[in-house]
Amino acid sequence: MRELILIYNPVAGKRRFLNYLDKFIQRFQSEGYNISLYRTTADGDLSSIFKIIAAKSYDVLVVAGGDGSINEVVNGIMKYKIDVPLGVIPAGTANDFASHLNIPLDIEESFNVISRSKLEKVDVGEVDGRYFINVCAGGLLANVAHDIDLTLKNTLGKLGYYLKGVKELPNFKPIPARITTRSKVIEEYIYLFLILNGSSAGGFNRLAPKASIKDGYFDLIGIKALPLHELPKLFIKIVQGEHLNDHNVIYLRDSYFKIEMTGKEEIIGSSDIDGEVGPALPLEIKLHQGVLKVFSNL
Repeated sequence: MRELILIYNPVAGKRRFLNYLDKFIQRFQSEGYNISLYRTTADGDLSSIFKIIAAKSYDVLVVAGGDGSINEVVNGIMKYKIDVPLGVIPAGTANDFASHLNIPLDIEESFNVISRSKLEKVDVGEVDGRYFINVCAGGLLANVAHDIDLTLKNTLGKLGYYLKGVKELPNFKPIPARITTRSKVIEEYIYLFLILNGSSAGGFNRLAPKASIKDGYFDLIGIKALPLHELPKLFIKIVQGEHLNDHNVIYLRDSYFKIEMTGKEEIIGSSDIDGEVGPALPLEIKLHQGVLKVFSNL
């Protein structure tokens, strides 16, 4: 009998996966899997289960949750060098990684993607020893996911991020930044940078329309310092996917970036990695091409 382990976050999104847990068990038992369950209880509590996964021969690893839960699982896979295909059940608020894989947001339909067993090898980003699947970001809005009330996040979704971000605008200062790639160095005052592994982050699905999680490149988007009253117009362009040619936008593609502050003042705090608190600047970001096997609907 084949072995499947499911890691699920009971409070992800609107806690809707709990309504499908028995259906998941019934479905994959009928397909010949012996199923093990692991319920996450707090951030960073997966170390013990990954030691078990690394020591036991599982055939499939499935995670049900949002991008934060997937990030934790991918960090465990990379840290313990686990060579098991990953199935994703999109049960979070934004579910960007599932969107990159064209996985249906309907939970029962997402089961079909695992059952079909079509695998892709996708890229994983690394920043200062931590791994990410969607985005490494800093500056304006980067800390919104850390500060936003869980009820507001689950109830309003992407709108919740908008409301929190607008509230922060009057207090924000531009960042004197140096952006280094393999071929160039740019120094600019910026409000925000996003280093994307795929085309979207935070539910904004047109940030880098041509990006792919299996092309061997990051897409960097930097928002230059501009009068605050002009930012709403630029954000509208971002939502519509019409921002990459704007003169206030830095757009670069590379497999390596280093982000530093050139000023002495501590303007920016921590970075954001897939919606979770990341390290402080300077950041060194590199790409691992095709290292993660996932069930895909591409």
